[in-house]
Amino acid sequence: MPSTAALPSLPAPGPEARLAFAELLLGCDDAKTCAEAAVAWLVHHAHVDQVLCLAPDESDSHCLVSLAAQGLPSMGSFVLALHDSKHPLVEALQWTEPRWFHPGQLPSELPLAGTGLFTLSLGRAASGSPAPGLLLIGAPVPELSPQAPWLAGHLGMHLTRLYKGHQLARLEEASSELAARVNAATEELATQNELLRRQAIQLEQASAAKSQFLANMSHELRTPLNAILGYTNMLLQGVNGELPAPQRRSLTRIDSNGRHLLEIINEILDITRIEAGRMPLHLSEFRIPELVQEVMAELDPIIARSKLSVSASVDPSLPPVHSDRQKVKQIVVNLLSNALKFTHEGSIKVMASYEVATATLHIAVADTGIGIDPSHQDKIWEDFQQVDSSPTRAYGGTGLGLSICRRLAAMLDGRISLKSAVGQGSTFTLHLPRRTRRT
Repeated sequence: MPSTAALPSLPAPGPEARLAFAELLLGCDDAKTCAEAAVAWLVHHAHVDQVLCLAPDESDSHCLVSLAAQGLPSMGSFVLALHDSKHPLVEALQWTEPRWFHPGQLPSELPLAGTGLFTLSLGRAASGSPAPGLLLIGAPVPELSPQAPWLAGHLGMHLTRLYKGHQLARLEEASSELAARVNAATEELATQNELLRRQAIQLEQASAAKSQFLANMSHELRTPLNAILGYTNMLLQGVNGELPAPQRRSLTRIDSNGRHLLEIINEILDITRIEAGRMPLHLSEFRIPELVQEVMAELDPIIARSKLSVSASVDPSLPPVHSDRQKVKQIVVNLLSNALKFTHEGSIKVMASYEVATATLHIAVADTGIGIDPSHQDKIWEDFQQVDSSPTRAYGGTGLGLSICRRLAAMLDGRISLKSAVGQGSTFTLHLPRRTRRT
């Protein structure tokens, strides 16, 4: 049975000795110094011959290590692993009273031949957790000086204070380091944001300058080109007399290429006006069948030369549409022109239908042409982009037609979809709300 009865031959130290020891512990700034002072006090005032103080290892919180020892030279490197919950010394950490171990009960790693052992937990940590350390006192009989429990309580209190102080210091150091990293990251983020803001302004200015340049150049090019086309048309009409056939053929080619160039310039103007938000909308009510018939009539010369089977399938009872007629017509003309351009044999079909549930009209142009690989289908909607953009490409054009169509469709609250496969043709569909709400 454990006993805390005083040994008859050991006089109890006076209050001055205890007060001096308490002051000594208050002056210690590390656990090892506290443990060494406690062991020396026990040896002197409690006359113990074998004592060992175990406390947590600051580098490994899962074990206790020897901080100070007397009469146990081989225990200087002793380590108690806390994960072994069945170890008697680990169990002793939970005990609030000193416990006596008979020599036969001692663990094999404790070299106390013929001597029993008292274990004293060094106080209690917060929240009912195990004590911050353990005091081992060898004794031949189960009698313990009352000075030992008193000392264990005071030593545990000071060790707890020191360990909490060290933990707080490490926490403050980690917090300071984290704060420094956060500040550095915040400053870097602010710098990057400012750089991105400046780059965005520069890009916006460059885009505006590009649009203005293209608009100015387009106007400058269109003025003399209109004059060239005007004089060419006058000559073809015989204003200066009837022309020989060779000259008429040459003037016809000039007129055809000049008008093609004018179309390119107009496309560039359209892009710049859409980007600048200066493309006006002229909303009116019109019917799709008449519009499709008009587009077919305008492209009839090209259709005749293509030798393709071009047809229209439009329900004459389609409801009228409230939108910008000229822009819808421009989209359909472009889609049909592209179909004629990229279809060498087979057929082209223009179809129109109405979806009552969504109040949406669908105008589709389906061809049996070369088709578009799925990997290139996103690219064709970009400005100045074609599936083949090389100088030696087989098909001409600026690569602006579909880009303009996509932008115009968005202006009309609609969109254009594509279904295509290489060698199997393409179907471009304009999805247009019955009423465009933009003004």
